[in-house]
Amino acid sequence: MRVSVLPLLSMMVLLPALGAAVLGRVYAPERARRVAVAVASLSLVLALGVLALFQAGAVGAMESWGQVPGLRLSLGLGVTGMSVVALLLTALLTLGLVAAGPRQMLDVATLRAVLLTESAALGFFCVQDLGMMLVFWVAMLLPAEVLISRRAKAQPEARALRTFRIYLLAGSLPLVAAVVLLGLPGWQSGAQAPLALPELLARGVPAPRQTAVLALMLLAVAFRMAVVPFHSWLPVLLARGPFGVGMLMVSAHTGLYLLVRVAMPLLPEAWMAFSPLLEGVGLFCALYGAVLALAQVDLRRTVGFLLVSQSGLMLAGLAERNTESLAGALLQSVAAALPLTGLMLVVRAIEVRTGTADMTRLGGLVRRGPRMAALFFLLGIASLGFPGSMSFVGEDLLLHGILGTHPLVALPLLLTTAINGITFLRAFQRTFLGTPAHGQASVLDTVEDLLPRERLAALALCALAFLGGLLPGPLLRLREHEVSSLVGPAASTEHASAGTHGPAVASH
Repeated sequence: MRVSVLPLLSMMVLLPALGAAVLGRVYAPERARRVAVAVASLSLVLALGVLALFQAGAVGAMESWGQVPGLRLSLGLGVTGMSVVALLLTALLTLGLVAAGPRQMLDVATLRAVLLTESAALGFFCVQDLGMMLVFWVAMLLPAEVLISRRAKAQPEARALRTFRIYLLAGSLPLVAAVVLLGLPGWQSGAQAPLALPELLARGVPAPRQTAVLALMLLAVAFRMAVVPFHSWLPVLLARGPFGVGMLMVSAHTGLYLLVRVAMPLLPEAWMAFSPLLEGVGLFCALYGAVLALAQVDLRRTVGFLLVSQSGLMLAGLAERNTESLAGALLQSVAAALPLTGLMLVVRAIEVRTGTADMTRLGGLVRRGPRMAALFFLLGIASLGFPGSMSFVGEDLLLHGILGTHPLVALPLLLTTAINGITFLRAFQRTFLGTPAHGQASVLDTVEDLLPRERLAALALCALAFLGGLLPGPLLRLREHEVSSLVGPAASTEHASAGTHGPAVASH
């Protein structure tokens, strides 16, 4: 049974943008925050409705609003198991950021930027045309760029803008070139929708062109996922950029979605050729990000480098391309986003209360903020793969998938996990335990514990991280079709090239 989900999808994509437009006429910060929370809440309700329809049989269902004149870009919307999870995650994280973020950091302009970023991310996950994916890919960057440029008067903000423009806006140019290369044959032949994903998959890409297209896509994804050496923008944006926008851009994992939805099925031969290189880059990124996180004294930058490390883990899982590693990488995208977003909310709460996120100037906060300390600890262990958490299941699948083919390669992943654990325990000890830093005792003695809305958001993200670890089956089943379709051709290709008859990978 095919159920049309377009009314819900179109409303869900447009609602945050309309909410941002309404905020342009709201001048009271408290009222603007209430409007933003209402819009984000309704977006999450719509995302849950899309999930319900998807499970009722709307697999691949879509309707079209026509085409963009002249470019023949299809305006169809639809969902898959991969995208429906991404929609839910994006809507949930946006609600948490606008509901629990510090009011001092959520002025009207920042709330508008967060909602516009959410709208672009939701559109990216729904469209069924590569050209429109490119439009939303770039649109996700514009709210932050405009907001930072307006505020880039002081030197730190000017440096943040410069870094952001170089790494992300310039990093979109390779994707533009890849889209042009893919759409050129269709435009020349007069195809009705030359960049529609079903048509691209049916037409295929010649092997000689696959290498160039995949190289360009991987370069764009490396910038967006903050893969080493294109990672410097993320810690800077989290520390100096507008609140919430950086976390939402990374935690939505649009780069991961582009690889799974477009690159892997459309460019299979090139993907197999690039896999060893991708695996090496992913492992190096995971380990390098972990080492850099260990060296930080700023809590915001620590979270930024932990995100860099997680991006490396996911890339290594995709490169391996077996059932366990793919399922683990996709699960890890959710498992890392939930607790690390909650951790950043707690870090920002500390920053607002103490005036700093520098661990060398903190200490002893557990006495004034026991709930803050407890949630920081729970969110931290949930992000590091503590048994019972979703990250534990994701990392376990990743390790099993890699161990099955390259046992020695799993050693850097184990080392990465160990270093990340040391980083977190060190941050917790320096921030919450011991005695206050010299000269800071009077400031830290006035710190208030988390407010009810802050506790609720952080506790909800923490609970979801552990609930997903205890019951990972529903999330794995939602993406089972995509995982199977990606592994099947790869397994056949490897089987034919090796001329052997090894055992099939067990499905989870």
